[in-house]
Order: sequence, then structure tokens, then C-alpha cells
Amino acid sequence: MKKTYAIVDLETTGSSFKRGDRIIQFGCTLLQADEIIQEINITINPGRKIPDIIEKLTGIKNKDVKEAPYFEDVCDFIYNTLEGCIFVAHNVHFDYHFLDSSLREVGMPPLSLPAMDTVELTKILYPTLSSYRLGDLSNYFVLTHDNAHDAASDAHATAELFLQLKKKANNLPLVTLEKLNFLSAHCQVDNDSFFHESYETAKEIRSPLPQQIYVKNGLALKEKEILSEQTAYREKEVTDFSKVAVRLMENQGLEIRAEQLEMMQSLFSFHQAETALNLAIEAAPGIGKTLAYLLPAAYQATPKNKVLISTSTLLLQEQIMDDEITRLRKMLPFELQVSSLKGKTNIIHLEKLAALALGSLTKRESLIMMSVFVWLTETESGDISELSQAQNFDFLWEKLTFESHEAPLKGKWANDDFFAFNNKKAEQSSLIVTNHSFLSHHIDDLAIFYQTESIDLILDEAHQFPRVYQDAHKKTVALSILKRRLKRFGYFLRDFREAIEKDANGDSLDYDLFNLEFAIDQLYQECAYSEEVLMRSLIHEVGEKGEVYLDENFQLENGMKNIYKKIHRYILEARLAAMRCLDKSCLRNDPVMWPRAKALLDDLDTVQVNLQYFFQERAGTYQVLHFAWDKDLLSLEIETNQIDYSGEIHSKIKDRFKRTVYLSSTLKVDKSLDYFKNKIGEAELQEGHFDSPYNLSERLRIFLPDDITAITCLDDKRAASQIVLTLREIVLPQQRKALVLFTSNRLLEEVHNQLKNVVSAEFAGTEILAQGFSGSRRRMHNRFMSADAAILLGSASYWEGIDFSDQAVEILVITRLPFDPPHRPENVAFQAYHQDQGKKAFYEEFLPRAMIRLKQGIGRLVRSRNARGVVICLDDRLIKSNYSKRMQLMLPEGVGIKVADHDEIKTEIQEFLKK
Repeated sequence: MKKTYAIVDLETTGSSFKRGDRIIQFGCTLLQADEIIQEINITINPGRKIPDIIEKLTGIKNKDVKEAPYFEDVCDFIYNTLEGCIFVAHNVHFDYHFLDSSLREVGMPPLSLPAMDTVELTKILYPTLSSYRLGDLSNYFVLTHDNAHDAASDAHATAELFLQLKKKANNLPLVTLEKLNFLSAHCQVDNDSFFHESYETAKEIRSPLPQQIYVKNGLALKEKEILSEQTAYREKEVTDFSKVAVRLMENQGLEIRAEQLEMMQSLFSFHQAETALNLAIEAAPGIGKTLAYLLPAAYQATPKNKVLISTSTLLLQEQIMDDEITRLRKMLPFELQVSSLKGKTNIIHLEKLAALALGSLTKRESLIMMSVFVWLTETESGDISELSQAQNFDFLWEKLTFESHEAPLKGKWANDDFFAFNNKKAEQSSLIVTNHSFLSHHIDDLAIFYQTESIDLILDEAHQFPRVYQDAHKKTVALSILKRRLKRFGYFLRDFREAIEKDANGDSLDYDLFNLEFAIDQLYQECAYSEEVLMRSLIHEVGEKGEVYLDENFQLENGMKNIYKKIHRYILEARLAAMRCLDKSCLRNDPVMWPRAKALLDDLDTVQVNLQYFFQERAGTYQVLHFAWDKDLLSLEIETNQIDYSGEIHSKIKDRFKRTVYLSSTLKVDKSLDYFKNKIGEAELQEGHFDSPYNLSERLRIFLPDDITAITCLDDKRAASQIVLTLREIVLPQQRKALVLFTSNRLLEEVHNQLKNVVSAEFAGTEILAQGFSGSRRRMHNRFMSADAAILLGSASYWEGIDFSDQAVEILVITRLPFDPPHRPENVAFQAYHQDQGKKAFYEEFLPRAMIRLKQGIGRLVRSRNARGVVICLDDRLIKSNYSKRMQLMLPEGVGIKVADHDEIKTEIQEFLKK
């Protein structure tokens, strides 16, 4: 008998049946033999008023249900229609249980149907999507979905999605389906039967493997391919590159911007020139900076003379690869090999994955692994950041990826290793895209340096590189974790020694084990003492976690350098004792002793290397103590770093790269490159500056409300209420996309908590996204881009580390000027450093940083020809402080600041954005 699937969607007056919410629309699409056989749409009178927010969301008004039947009038028909079917829904728990409760209320039998959930099935079978909301899936799969939040339309779209899922599952390799079938016992509702049916069908048909798929050691993998490049195009002389660019851009229907063409020609000429001076380019937002450096680089780069592009964040790196490189390849009349380089901790380790005991996995881990096995049939890179961040993949990083010290795979997995493939691809690529953190960590050991004749560096968002480099080179020692590991190993050693002593054949080991036990205890005691001393710095600290600047007085008074030296010496003694002990009587082959000893020795090696930096005499260093309480357990970690890396950065860039281009929209402070040159260690640079192609004096407005309290005078709760009031009165009524920037995560959280209630009650069509609460940055970015009206609350990287193309942001709200918190240990260290030089850190460091962030934040607006943008600054220091004139130098030329009350600002914004 053919199975019938009932794909159901409900619209209701709210989400809680127990609180009185009821059904207002029942939609159902019936599937049989993969064909739609019937569609049902019933409007239902809920017997209560439909809330305004539901009217706006669904389009169903109270007058629409006034003459509609009550649920008890249609319950028999609904129950009989569903009888004998498999119940399918997108988020099935809501629809199934709400309908079941409704049926029980009117005296009908409870539902007892098998059920399937398309949300979970889609996450497993399409594990790289950024969103699993039905509207977003409809766009991705081009489903028929004419009216979102209409039950009949949603049910039809879900039916088409379900057919797509069945097709995807039936085309998977048998070995993959075998694993999915085994793990599907952990799926919700009856999704396991979905995979069981696909598996049984595949066993019967025994179809050949899909194209480009092969099976190795029980895993189905995608074949990896490195495309060969054409190089003939490089032999032609190009004098006017802008003409080449115009032709290529016109072919793709791209906007031609004179400033962008000038920048392309400038970069093309620089790549060809023999010059000892590197180039700094400040390019205004909206110029099309990324394409402006990618296109000339594509014509200049070869596998032997590469161009390495580094940008500020992993997300921007992925945006370049996914969006800009895709666009570039469509433009080029030749094949171009481009690689993306990331840390190996992002790469799946096939040997670990194959050895995973699937039967011992938790429910959550099993669902993750189901999506991983599907993804392995699609990925060439093995980069787990490709997987959807809607799911929590900490498990993957912990158990299934490379550790930073691990070498490429050997033996039976050598030819399949993703890490080795990525390196090989990079060696044969002309363009390589990476991020500042990866470059900072690996500037001394990149394999591509040894396989090429020369490399040009393009440092995008170059103003951020010195800070990222500094962060990459900090050294840390987790003292409390080390102490606890030593204690556990000491107990293990004692038990092991006592067992040996009872063995007549073990006498020769007693002395060496005793020495090792003594050395471990000596090291443990010194770590415990160092904790006691460091805890003196926490006398005034409150909270579950935090960080403290360890100034020179504290270090001298407590003899911290001598303590660190003693720990370092005791580590050497413990390592020597361990090596002597392990070399005797084949303890390296002991299945109990060796793994534990090796793990401890590896940890001690890392601590030993890092600890040297804490007692070496180096100018401009500082130390920080990080603390965290877990109930009554305190964990301490010490950190040391340098204030100034400019000389080191300059030396390494000079040694590694033939030419370097520094790019950003904010290289200048006070209209000078001096601040940037000091940070990067460059005494002299060639300079280029390219203005916005758009008249910002006509397209950008900046407002500052005068009917609010100065935000610097408010605590977080009162500041949050004032910010929410501004959003409610000025921003939300516009029904546009707004980015709200914070300098405090606590304030962001408080605003998010208050704003949710306002939006749900008054502005149902607006999506609220908040950093730390709405998923990963990639997921938030995609949801913001696809929304009709949205408010995104962000801090840190949202000032300058995330790019919104095509004018996604129309309104920018600056809650406070973007100064770093002065009490942070790093900033306290900067203050001490500049004070020793007779200078003020505020003017030398903190103000320039804030000026750069301010300009970067405003640069989120007016990114395309017809775009308009509005800035609302809630911090009156922009006009009233003694540094306000310097701050205003970072504003676009010709754009003034309008000071007015909320009502006037709201009216002006409405008129301005309508134009």
C-alpha cells in the first residue's frame, strides 16, 4: 500500500494552547508516490480576538474569521483526512501538539500518527545552509511559497521541501546511508523511518556511486581536484589596465566607478614596478575596494609569483571567497586557481573520524555526525566552518579536527588528507586568501614561502593588523590547570609505584619512580605557591571572572620573576626525571603509563616555552592575570605580551614579501599616515587616496538628539531604557534595516532584553538580531541581509570587522563613542608605557583608535549608487568634548551634525529616506 504523507501547517493566535491560543488556519498538502494529490485550506474562527501582531504576521484579520467555522465544526474532517497518514511539518512539535490539544478539547481521539520534522531532516541533509527557516529555504530551493505565514502556502512549500529531501537522501552513497540509518535512532519523532526507508531502497537498487564520489575505508568522500591555470594571458603587454577592467565589468553588468578604475590602475602599476617602497591606499567605503585589488592581482599573479591577500576576520575571508572570488571568476577570460588558508584546527582529521565509535555517541553528537557524513560527500576542503553555525559543533573541534601541532596524515589516509590537499592547492595557486590571525601565527612557517619565487602581500583592513599580530603573540600559562594535572598525575604515580613495589620484578624501577614522584610534587608545590601569591592581586576584585593588570610594583614586591624561574627549573627537572624513568623497563610501551606521561610532557613543553617570556628582560612588556570562579574552584591564568611590535612586523613583512600593499578606508588619523606608519614600522610609504564615488553631502545625514540625558551620566539600565526609547520613537517606525553599535556587551544585553518586548508588541514585522543571542556572526549576517526590516545589535567586530555590501544598512545608531574601556589591563599597560615616555596614552593611542572605529562604523552606510544613510549618535561628546574637533575630522567631508529633538529627527529621516 502506498504511503500518504500529510504535510501540515497551522496558523494560530499565539504559541501557547494552555494560555488560550487557538487555530485560525489549517493548511495541508497530501503526498502520495512523490506527487501532490490534494491541498486543503481551512480558515477557522478561534472564538477569541486575533492579536494585532498575529494579524500583521499572517494577514488574517478578525473580520476574515467572523463567518468562518469553529474548530469543532471541522475537527471530524481534519481527523479523518489525517487518519492513516504520516504527519510532516516544519518544526513538527508545534503543529502536531497544538493540533492534538485542539482535537482533545472538542472530544476527539488524540493523534497517534507517525511524524517527521523537515527542520531536522534539512539540517542533516543540507548541513552547510546558513538558515533553516522555511522562508529562507524557499528562496534557496526555489519552492512555491507565495504567501509566507499562510498555512496553505507554508504547507505546500514544506511538501516541495520534503520531496527535495527524499531525492537528496536517495542519491547518497550506500555507505553514507548505512551510517545515517544507524545514527537515526537519535532523531526526533519518526525521522529514523525516513532514513531507514532510503537505506533499504538503496540496498535493493544498488545504484553506482554518484559522480565525483569515492569510498575509502568506509567513508564516502568527494574527489579533490586542482584546476590547472592558463598563463598565456600574462604574456600580453597591458599598459592601460583600466580599459581591460571596464570591458570585463561591462560584460557582467557591473557599475563603473571612476575612483575604482583609478585604484585598479594604481595597483596594477605598483605590482609591475620595481620599488623598495610599499604602498598605502586609503579607499573610501562604496568604492568597491575588494574588486579593485582582486582584478589587478588576478592579472599579475602566477603560481610561482603569488599574491597573498589577508583580511581582518575569518568571516570577511569567507565573504571574499564565497562572494568576491565567485564574481571575479565569472569576469575573467581565463582559469584562476585561488586557495583559502586557515588554521589546521578548522580541518577535519579523517583518521580520528574513521576511528570514532558511533555507538558511544550522545544524541546531540549523533545528529552532528549525520550531517558530517553527508557533508563529506560535498566538501573538498574539509573546513568545518562550511557547516551551518545554526548547530553547535564544539564536539567537532574537540574530537575530530587537527590539533595545531599535528602533522599531515600518513599511511592509508595520506592521499585523502584535507590538510595536505589544502597545502598542495595553495602551492599551485596564484591567489591565496587568508586572515590576519592566520598570517600572524604562521608568517614564519607558511609552506608556500618555500615553493615560490616571490609573493606580493595585500593587507586588507590593514589598520587592524598590528592589534591582531599583538594578540597572536601573547603568551599564556594556565597555572591552575597545570597544578591540577600535576596533582592527578602525582596520585597516579604513587599508585603505580606502589603496585610496582609489590611486584618482585619491579625493584629496579623504585628509585626512578620515586625521583619522578618527588619532581612532580616539587613542581606542584611551586605552582600552588604561585597561585597564593597571585591571589593577593584579587583582593579588590568581584565577579565570577575577570582580569587584573600586574604592575611592576606587584611583580617586584612579590618576586614574581624568581617564582617563574623556579617553576621553569622544576619543569626541566620533572622532564628529565620522567625521561629517565620512561626509558627503563619499556615503560614507553606501557598502555597505562605512557599515554598519561606523554600528555603531561607535551603540556610541560608548552608551559616551559611560554614561561620564559615571563622572566626575560624585555622592554615594553606587561603581564595580566585572568581569573574565573566555578563555584568554589578558582582558576588562574597568567598572560604576558609586548606593547609595541612595529619593528618585528616590519622586519617579517620585508623578509617574506616582495611588495606590500596596505589597504583600508581608515589608514589616516588627523589626515596623516603617521599613526599607521608607527604601528606597522614603516618609515616611508607610497600613498594613494581614493574618495567615495558618491556625493555624501547629499546622501548621508548625521543626527544627535538634544532631548536625552548624556549617556556617560547613566548606568546600564537607564542607558538601555534611553536607547530603546530612541529606537522605538525614531528607528522602528521607519521599518528599515538598522545597525546599533555598542562598546559594552552588558549594555547590549540589557537593550536586547527590553527591545524584544517592544518589538513583539508594536513592530511584529521587524526582526531583532543581537550579537551573542542570535547565533553565529555568519548566520546573523545572512538573516539581516535577507530581512525586509531588521535591527542588529552589535559590538566589537561590528564596528569594523564585518562588511555589509549592497547597502544592507540604512540607519546606524551609535550608542557611545567607540573608546576602549580604560580599566582593561592592556589599556592600563598602555597608560603606564606612554607615561614613562612623558606622553598621554589617551591622545597617543585611545583617541586615534576611537577615531578609526567611528569612521569605520559610519562607513557601513551609502555603499551603492542610489543608497542613502542616516547616523544617529547618542553620545554628545561628539560635539561637546575637548577632542570633538578631532573626532569630527573623521566624518565625511561636507556632512554636518544636526542637533534636534526626537520628533524632528524622526520626521527628517522619513523624508530623507523616501527620496
